[in-house]
Amino acid sequence: MRHFYLFTLIFSSYLQAQLSISPSAAGDSYLYLNNEVLFVEKEIQLSRNKKPETKASIYLRNEAQLLQGNKTANLNAGDGFISVFQEGTSNAFDYNYWSLPVTNNLSVTDKFGENIFEPQTTTLSTQVKLTSELNGSASPLTISKRWIYKFSGSGYSSWNYVGDIFDVKPGEGFTMKGVNGINSNTVEGVQNNPGSSQRYDFRGLPNDGEISVHINKDEALLSGNPYPSALDLKSFLLANTNTTGIAYYWDSKENGTSHNLKEYEGGYGAYSPGANVYAPAVFKKYAGDGNEVGNSGNAGNVYGREFSPIAQGFFLIGIKDGPVTFKNTYRSFQKENNNNSSFRSQVMETEIPDLSGFRLNVDINDEYTRQLILVFREDSSIGADRAMDAKNFGELKNDAGWLIEDEHYVINVLPFSAVEMIPLILNFDQDGSAGFGLEFIRELPGVEILLFDSLKNEYFNISGQSMSLELDKGEYKNRFYLSLKRNLQPQPGLPAKPDKLTYLPEGSAKINISQNNSFSRLEISLDELSEVELLGLYSLKGQLIYRKKVDKNEKYLEIPTGNLSNAVYIIKLTEKNGKTYFKKLSVKN
Repeated sequence: MRHFYLFTLIFSSYLQAQLSISPSAAGDSYLYLNNEVLFVEKEIQLSRNKKPETKASIYLRNEAQLLQGNKTANLNAGDGFISVFQEGTSNAFDYNYWSLPVTNNLSVTDKFGENIFEPQTTTLSTQVKLTSELNGSASPLTISKRWIYKFSGSGYSSWNYVGDIFDVKPGEGFTMKGVNGINSNTVEGVQNNPGSSQRYDFRGLPNDGEISVHINKDEALLSGNPYPSALDLKSFLLANTNTTGIAYYWDSKENGTSHNLKEYEGGYGAYSPGANVYAPAVFKKYAGDGNEVGNSGNAGNVYGREFSPIAQGFFLIGIKDGPVTFKNTYRSFQKENNNNSSFRSQVMETEIPDLSGFRLNVDINDEYTRQLILVFREDSSIGADRAMDAKNFGELKNDAGWLIEDEHYVINVLPFSAVEMIPLILNFDQDGSAGFGLEFIRELPGVEILLFDSLKNEYFNISGQSMSLELDKGEYKNRFYLSLKRNLQPQPGLPAKPDKLTYLPEGSAKINISQNNSFSRLEISLDELSEVELLGLYSLKGQLIYRKKVDKNEKYLEIPTGNLSNAVYIIKLTEKNGKTYFKKLSVKN
């Protein structure tokens, strides 16, 4: 291995097969990286320096990051360590979710705080203090151990207290509250705590290689980025098929004033890699036992989530028992920014979408806005798709969502070619109101977006205006839909000459199809022996207008047609054995 003996090294990037850093007779040796990346293909060997001012072997400053080549195990060794900064919320009443980018090699104990330091200069830091008091403080940096928890399971009882004994493994996440006060000490031109964020110095042996944590089916796990570099969260979520492929982030009302759970206002936002969008949190109020007692009237911000910054924690949900694995191939040199890589303290101001779609803003009782995101992607389905559709992680008593497979979602990904009635779900624990408005992620030229009330058979155009409905107490599952009215482009679906199709005989006992123009709906009756599993509605040119999977227990179907132009259409029914039936129908609105 090569040895580097130097005091300061600044470069745009540095690549090394192996890296060994140790002090010499002439003095301490270290690497100091400012806003740059260090890439080491194999392992790193670090020996601790002697002077307190330069005790670390590698300093990562001002968004500098360490990446390493692909390997299965962490081969980094030695009693030397890296030092990397990260900032979280400064308020002693507010939580951040964390994941350590380093492993403790500074002491033989696993006491919490062994790896967390308060920066004094660019290279000198002092270990944080711990307190059993409720509040932490900025100067000297003191963390309250009362709020250190990890989570694996379901329900409020699955929060496990960590406190002094830090048994959190790499890849696991933990909660930690911020601190009160201001620390005006300035490092790299930035105060440690200007009153809005708190800087921490994480020190230890850098995590590397494959890191696995266990997740259980239908349970949540507090996890997080385990590396001293950004994590390509999109790639990580797509690859880990034991999870739903969605990451959830805690967000809460800024500048809290109480540790009492009854005073908390917070909730979870959702990031979908398949849609590459983030649905912001809506804040709840809680009882002392952790159960929701109502809406707070506030909502969170929109953050960039495609890349997870150093030390950021997030929730995952399991779809089967097994490992969740982090790999070096998911690591990326991505600086924090407002578009795609934000810790909680950075608000995303703009969005660069990959796909077209919109945000449906549902104003509930004039108290808060639930933002529901619809994204169009042709390789998606109309059912629930892993790593695309995101469930609501904490449904409110008064809420709205996309209804997918009878469950409540905040992100819905659909193929644009499958223009259909997109079902919504609304629930109210008392009489209330719901307002609807649109915010486009990317414009959809020539498309009108309508809200359809199937009970009253009414359409409301919400493309350029908002509207509001007064609703009675209850749950609304099969009443409200979004409908897309557009000038369709030809696409494959039926043979070029519809007259050559084999049409369903009139009066068929097995399947009865009729168009009820008086009520603007298509009515389909299936007998008990029917095995129809897919329904499609087409124009005479073969343009797909509507598609629906048919449940085996569904024997009567109603398809709203009030948004269609007056014309002749073709209904196609496909049975489980592949046999198809066709029928022409005339729509007159």
